[in-house]
Amino acid sequence: MIPFGLWSELSNICLKEQINLLFDEKLNGHICDKSFDEQAFDSYIRKLVSNGDMKIRKYQKEAVLNALKYKKCCMEVSTSGGKTFISYLIFRYLIDNENVKKILFVTPNTNLTTQSSEKFIEYDKKNGVDTNWTYANIHSGIKKKDTYSETIIFGNYQSLCKKPASFFADVDVIIEDECHHSKSKSIKRITRMCCNAKYKIGMTGTFPKDGTYESFILQSYLGPVVYRLTQHDLINRYNFATPVYVASFELKYLDSIKLDALYQLRVRREKEDVTYRNEVYQEEKNQARKSSLRFNYICDMIKSTTKNSLVIFSDIKDSYGQKVYNELHENSTKNVYYIDGSIPAKVRDEVKEAMENDKDGNTIIVASVGCFSEGIDIANLWNIFLIESTKSDNTISQILGRGMRIYEGKDKTMMIDFVDDFRYGDGRNTDNYLYKHGKERQNIYRKKGFPLSVFSVTLNNATLL
Repeated sequence: MIPFGLWSELSNICLKEQINLLFDEKLNGHICDKSFDEQAFDSYIRKLVSNGDMKIRKYQKEAVLNALKYKKCCMEVSTSGGKTFISYLIFRYLIDNENVKKILFVTPNTNLTTQSSEKFIEYDKKNGVDTNWTYANIHSGIKKKDTYSETIIFGNYQSLCKKPASFFADVDVIIEDECHHSKSKSIKRITRMCCNAKYKIGMTGTFPKDGTYESFILQSYLGPVVYRLTQHDLINRYNFATPVYVASFELKYLDSIKLDALYQLRVRREKEDVTYRNEVYQEEKNQARKSSLRFNYICDMIKSTTKNSLVIFSDIKDSYGQKVYNELHENSTKNVYYIDGSIPAKVRDEVKEAMENDKDGNTIIVASVGCFSEGIDIANLWNIFLIESTKSDNTISQILGRGMRIYEGKDKTMMIDFVDDFRYGDGRNTDNYLYKHGKERQNIYRKKGFPLSVFSVTLNNATLL
């Protein structure tokens, strides 16, 4: 027995192994609605936008069509591809044509919850159609209700997972935004509780790699990927996103004594000792954080930009991001803001608006990767600085996506990636972990088709930009 959502994986295995596979007709009906009237759908979509100024792109219509036909599925749509608009089109079609009474729209955070509900209302206005539906938001800081009779409920999974099973029993449709988070226990519970939902649709810009545990888990709860629009396709095939150019700076700044000390730590590590490997990795990060040469070089480069910039850091506990913010705030003429998980959603929205409205390009946002790597719509963003190491494919894709928004006059976005080069000695222990992570990121950029330039820089007190 396997979860129903893995039917596509089963088909792929049988095809690969040349095994005959026959689905029962009843099962076929659950997999795909063959009777779906595509002509009626096309007519409805054209009518929906006929009185407004919004245009539906061909790939967006195809994505909506696939979601409605397969009902239980996932879609990978790149940042700037219009995931929220696609979700809105699915929502409008279902309430206008399928007698759907209750829809649950799940997001990973409060910011996306409020942003999504606001956008749905905005889309109605732009399309010139009546808002013949009601909505509610569920997240921390909002007064709870005993019952919800609204047409669509927007909520983050942290708050929704606290609701009783009765809350989910009458959900007809569940749409999960940024569904790559669905491996979490909370979202699994929410999805499972929507046991009567006819439609379960996942949307993400970064679906897990095929064949991975995360991919199987996601498909088992929601269904297979029935539509893909990659970042490369959106930029190069459809020309609907801003190209992102990556500059990777491999920085050498430690003296031979510190380099040898790190090398000796790597040499002493047993290959199977994962705990000790993490200790060595942490020591490398400590050396990077303590280096004044590295710190000054990065801050000087950020200060020298003439357009709006986003600075991404990873670890909040070590205060490296706060340290960079303090330097930029005190010693630059720009408007500098700091964002991490402790900053209220309202303040984050005000900061985003400040950058969006800054036509002079005089704004810098220093933000933790968890707050500003996904779901952030700032078109007036020209530079992105990754100042701390990561090797997550999903995280890198999300960060790149922040720079893909189209803005008048913007022909490209620069992504500046700093790599800590502590290579020393010889043999398998020559390359340090931060350097290896940097190389993995470079491979991700190349694989996704983003132009990449690599620079080797040796820092000393005489280093000039």
